[in-house]
Amino acid sequence: MTYSTMKLNSTDMNKTILILICIWFNKPAISQQIPEKERASFLAREEFSKSKYMKKEKYGITKELSKVITSTPVIKENLKDYSGIYNASDVRYSIGLKIRDEKNIQATLTEIDSNSINHIYSLKNISIKDALFKATRINPDGSEFFLEGVFIDKNDNGHIDFGLGLKLLDPLTIRHTIHTDKIFLLKSK
Repeated sequence: MTYSTMKLNSTDMNKTILILICIWFNKPAISQQIPEKERASFLAREEFSKSKYMKKEKYGITKELSKVITSTPVIKENLKDYSGIYNASDVRYSIGLKIRDEKNIQATLTEIDSNSINHIYSLKNISIKDALFKATRINPDGSEFFLEGVFIDKNDNGHIDFGLGLKLLDPLTIRHTIHTDKIFLLKSK
């Protein structure tokens, strides 16, 4: 093998590494190019559906426990039907949506911290398409936080609830011990 061949291979290797780096840093942009309907189905299936099966035997008695949660996106023809207040049961977290049409969507996010202090955030760049929810939270310091979620019917062993499943980029702490990056907000009646 000559030096020129090694240099050529090294150059090709550098180009390959550069391409991989570009792909890695553009990953969010690539994921946003996925059609909304497919992204909504993916979030509902992968983030808000689960199944557990447990079998215990003690003193000759067998106990079986099965839990299946299946979430499916809910695409509404009229966006106004998504309007309302969505509350989480385990944490003090809620979103209020007021929708006139596709271009006139207002929303606020309320979060109550461990000291029982209300934090109210405005949301901007709100879009709802094919059950996929996207918005940007504006923090008091001016920084922004991207929110993504899906409107779903959550079937928990036959009990169906409608709400908004949010996938968080930064984990949320519940009761000082549990960290989660997803939260289900039930629509109030």
